[in-house]
Amino acid sequence: MVKLFFCLSSFLFFTSIGVLLLNRLFRNHIAINQRIAPFLPSQANQLESNEEDGSHKTFYIRIILPIMEKLQTFVLGKLPKNKIAQVEKKLQAAGHPFGLSAGTFILLQVILPVFLLLVFMALFLPLAEEKGKVLFLSAFVSLFAYFYLNHYLTAKSKQRTKEIEKAMPDFFDMLNVSIEAGMGLDGALKKVCSQMDSAIAKEFLSALEDMKLGKTRRQAFIQLRERVPSDFFRSVMNSIIQADQMGIGLSKVLQAQTQRIREKQRFSAKERAMKAPVKMLIPMVLFIFPTLFVVLLGPVIINLITKFSQ
Repeated sequence: MVKLFFCLSSFLFFTSIGVLLLNRLFRNHIAINQRIAPFLPSQANQLESNEEDGSHKTFYIRIILPIMEKLQTFVLGKLPKNKIAQVEKKLQAAGHPFGLSAGTFILLQVILPVFLLLVFMALFLPLAEEKGKVLFLSAFVSLFAYFYLNHYLTAKSKQRTKEIEKAMPDFFDMLNVSIEAGMGLDGALKKVCSQMDSAIAKEFLSALEDMKLGKTRRQAFIQLRERVPSDFFRSVMNSIIQADQMGIGLSKVLQAQTQRIREKQRFSAKERAMKAPVKMLIPMVLFIFPTLFVVLLGPVIINLITKFSQ
């Protein structure tokens, strides 16, 4: 088992060293590629051109992509619709990381643990003396990968919700200023979203796209309210929907909501500040107090031991 952990740690160490060296050597080349990437044709256009010419199709397009699509269709066919809807809701709350859809995420959640299990068994099982420990470690890594994907999605959703709540005061302030300047709600939203690069701006841009596709403003705002798992954001959206439906001036509503948001953020900051001393007790008791006791009482104990021994 010691050899197994030694091999694993050596593999991870040399892999990380190799990645750092390659990144260091090709740093200028990577920076140049990142700068010229917006001016080059997109990967989708390249794939379309490759599909038009069958002789230039890559192995990924010819073999891997059809297999992945068939597996995704098979997995989605076996799962209930409410499970797929829950995964899609979590992905929407997380902002669709890496452009994942519900089917791709479920397929990844199935394939990745199996792949890690087979890789660990193929690498370490022939060299290990105790086969049971290798099987246990492989199963543990596989289960960890399965549960980590759910944890990553939940953590990403919480992080994105905090970013939205943090950007809400500035966003609604700019929206209020645009409306007071004489712009309509849709035009003001488009103007503010184009000037802000944040998660809340992307959500409102998605709502504007829904309205372009034929949905009413109320329907688009209701779907926007359901996409963001924040109670305070939902209360603000409820106020905006009611004001728009009843014909109330949005400027006063946005001003009142912005003031509420800032008061809530101020109270939450005070709450975190009051919790800080309690949280500091744990590292103080575990790490600081023992060292102080060793420094202060150590010489006294040594003197007492030497006196009693004499």
